[in-house]
Amino acid sequence: MIRKLINKEKIKGKAGAFFGNGEWKKNALVFLGFIALAFGFWALQYFHDTFELEVPIKVFYVHIPTGIALSDSLPQEITIRVADKGITLLNYTIKKRKQSLFIIIDLEKVPRNKTSYVIEQAMLYPLIMEKLSPTTQIKSYSLDKIEINYSPLAQKELPVVINGTISPAVGYLFSDSIRIEPAHVTVYGNKNALDTLREIQTVPIHYTDIKKKWTASAGLQAPEGIRPAIDRVELNTVTEEYTEKIFELPVVCFNVPANRKVLFLPSTVELGVKVGLSKYSQLSKSYFEIAVNYNDLKGKNTTNYSLTLTRKPPWLESYRIIPEVIEFLIEQKND
Repeated sequence: MIRKLINKEKIKGKAGAFFGNGEWKKNALVFLGFIALAFGFWALQYFHDTFELEVPIKVFYVHIPTGIALSDSLPQEITIRVADKGITLLNYTIKKRKQSLFIIIDLEKVPRNKTSYVIEQAMLYPLIMEKLSPTTQIKSYSLDKIEINYSPLAQKELPVVINGTISPAVGYLFSDSIRIEPAHVTVYGNKNALDTLREIQTVPIHYTDIKKKWTASAGLQAPEGIRPAIDRVELNTVTEEYTEKIFELPVVCFNVPANRKVLFLPSTVELGVKVGLSKYSQLSKSYFEIAVNYNDLKGKNTTNYSLTLTRKPPWLESYRIIPEVIEFLIEQKND
């Protein structure tokens, strides 16, 4: 037991002497220096020697024509086996982790009148080499070509309709109708589905408090399986301040038989129209008419009739007729 204690004391003494005089630090630095030197020689040799490595290249497809339906899923990656110096291969490994090794294939020129399109290796080679070092040699490809199988879709031109509300500010009105550009769009899809479509709507929109010149962009929404050739349209219109202009108009009747006459009570009504300040002086009574078809009166079991404007400028949306409902009397003419 005493010998063990003595041995421990000797060991502690020697360890203290070793670490206390700083000699161990010098030895450790020398050892680490040799390790660093060996690693440096190894890295220098590795970076300058030629090796082979498998490198995955991501594939992205752009400008896929809306007039075709792809029959198969397209390959999303091509693996190539390359040969180059170690330093270059290390760079490819870093790029792989950053997902920055990719090529883009443009399908805009895919012929619509065929059902397949082949991208040969000769077309892939320059796209891939753009992403590689000039010193890199491609040894092999996981794909020697990309074959795209597809079928053409039926097409139809449809009007674009606004789905929502567009309202001018208080005291303003639209100087003209809201223009949609383009007003018609070509859509692609199954023929049976296209036969039931009459229009393409915008996504739901809601604009209020519009003053002066106004423009906006609106996306298009289509039923599942239907592809519009474009995905957005432009909306534009102009608003201006308005006032009301009053006219007195006669109520006239047409298609009256020769032996009948129609009396209206009252025979004239007041028409109030909201008109923009720029059109106020140009607007006259001749732009309007309130006409009643005799055939709409003869079968009625009441003597009241609701009036509407039968002629007005195409831009006019807001007006009022006073009174809006009048009485009528059909009389026999005396020869």
